[in-house]
Amino acid sequence: MKNGKIIIEDVRIAGSAYGLDHGWLLIEGGRIQTMTSGAVPAVVKDQAETIIQGKGALALPGFIDLHTHGAAGVNLMDADEAGFQKVSQFFASHGVTGFLATSWSASSQSIEQMLATVKMVMGRETGAALLGVHLEGPFINPARAGAQSPREIRPATSEEVLPYLDSGLVKLVTLAPEIEENQWLMQACVERGIRVSVGHSDATYLEMRHAVERGLSHVSHTFNGMRAFNHREPGVVGAALEIDDLTCEVIADGVHVHPAAIRLLLRSKPGDKVVLVTDSIPAAGLPPGVIYLQGRKVRFSEHEARLQDGTLAGSVLTMDQALRNLEQMTGKAVEALYRYSSLNAARVLGLADSKGVIQEGKDADLALLDTSLQVELTMVSGKIVYQRQVE
Repeated sequence: MKNGKIIIEDVRIAGSAYGLDHGWLLIEGGRIQTMTSGAVPAVVKDQAETIIQGKGALALPGFIDLHTHGAAGVNLMDADEAGFQKVSQFFASHGVTGFLATSWSASSQSIEQMLATVKMVMGRETGAALLGVHLEGPFINPARAGAQSPREIRPATSEEVLPYLDSGLVKLVTLAPEIEENQWLMQACVERGIRVSVGHSDATYLEMRHAVERGLSHVSHTFNGMRAFNHREPGVVGAALEIDDLTCEVIADGVHVHPAAIRLLLRSKPGDKVVLVTDSIPAAGLPPGVIYLQGRKVRFSEHEARLQDGTLAGSVLTMDQALRNLEQMTGKAVEALYRYSSLNAARVLGLADSKGVIQEGKDADLALLDTSLQVELTMVSGKIVYQRQVE
């Protein structure tokens, strides 16, 4: 053993203030110590414990998924510690270095159990880092329930919700701001540094304006599960497109949102205000088939998941596929798109000082991708958590 130093050489570095075609990185103590171009000096190589040959791979900041309900057959609402580790490892194999475990409308007992498991797992992950919880429901509008169970949707009460918020685990809360009983919750979140998002909402444009004044700053799966745009009543979608301060999630699977709508979103928003998410369910990573969510049958293919009535039920998307899709939809090089899969999410979580970019002094959260943007290696805080096996 030497000094725990890791060198990644011969990589095309993107996701920083400048790109490097023939770059190398020195990593120590879980952070990027040096990044530059050219050959690695012999004296630096001699001090390294591990040398990774990039062979021209693209180095990107690791992906951060703010909105996922599970994958690889695991439902994060009722998963045990082993289930969370399985999801953590699956995400790492798709370039994810951090994620929020996302709930849905369920009983308070179910939510409490999920929080308890998250607390056990955080800091002990074997793959992607579990960064906290995204509470999506039950404080939403039943008129926009989507695939969430209407019988579990309810207004927010301080008796139920404050223990969730005071756990320190909740980083993002999705709610319907037009529900009067939910409005106190926005201020409670802001006071605790928790992001407030609109989702599964029938709010009008004016109600959205008022919610933004109270601290709402995020939009969950933009275009989906919300009042659509109309030229006389712009609704949630109109507010999302027009209010610069709102950060907008989008599911780029080619099913939830038409590519033209995604291009419109990117043109309408400042560059730091769009975030790729998966909204994945346990079916992600499984061969086509059937699963049951909250007692309801969900049939899924390699592209989509739907209830029996045709309602979309989350997605089977992975973050690396979302980035590949976005490249096809926009015609832009991935170097121009990396912020949507990493940096912007880090900003939402208040982690941009340490994550979301490849830069000296930042966490060594990295994904190496080949020329077809398939993940070869994933590193979390300087630890290799996934490496594709060469056949």
